Amino acid sequence: MLPPNPRFGSFSPTLLQRLVLSLTKVPPLYRGSLRPTWAKIINLLRSGPVDVGSTYGNFRVYPTTNLVDSAILLHPAYNKEELDFLKTGLPDTGTFVDIGANIGLYTVALGNRLTSKGRVVAIEPNPVCLERLNVNIALNGLETVTVFGVGVGDFHGKARLVILRNDLAIAHIVRDDSNGTFAVRTLVDILDEAGLSSIDALKIDIEGFEKAALEPFFRSAPRELWPKRICMEHLHDNNEVAEILRKCGYRLVKNTRNNSLLILDKAAD
Repeated sequence: MLPPNPRFGSFSPTLLQRLVLSLTKVPPLYRGSLRPTWAKIINLLRSGPVDVGSTYGNFRVYPTTNLVDSAILLHPAYNKEELDFLKTGLPDTGTFVDIGANIGLYTVALGNRLTSKGRVVAIEPNPVCLERLNVNIALNGLETVTVFGVGVGDFHGKARLVILRNDLAIAHIVRDDSNGTFAVRTLVDILDEAGLSSIDALKIDIEGFEKAALEPFFRSAPRELWPKRICMEHLHDNNEVAEILRKCGYRLVKNTRNNSLLILDKAAD
């Protein structure tokens, strides 16, 4: 269970934690390979959550349990290229969809730039991440976010998560209609319930389930619902999804260290 107090600052870093965090802001020291060590040190100084503010918003993170938590705490510009790319295509009254929202880095960062007329749809099936996502939404006072605690796939049924390397960010969906712990729905069905008619920006990070989520969407969704910008894990690791997006008219703008950035450029083939 998460701590019951949602007020930001309830778990501000201790003096010793602040000293360690100041060291991690030196560029070579916040490299990804070093983050697990720093996270363990910070957790040894005081176990449990840490409240951290950034240019993206306010977050309550659990450094040793999730690579996203530790990155938000330790890297001052984590995923900045990706977020800037999505922000550029997102008007302040626009719509953002976050598939595999985790604890809410993208949901919070982009939700904080929207007015009350904007919309964020955040989708996250992992119950631990889902609870943390809702806390981080509350810490930022975001009223434009609609959360769906489901998986996205090419079927309607149930599934369970397989967690790898004891990291909540690395999890695979396995269909299990008998003993599954959460529902799986198609993206079209979720967006229809959310009442969306257009999407300015979309991020998807669901550990290899991208084809199952996107193929039926592009097959059945009206073109006006297709996202104008997409951020997803490297397409060179997923040729089938790359071909689906190419045929739909998406152009690869850039590969960052971890993600591919695409723009809807022309009519479908």
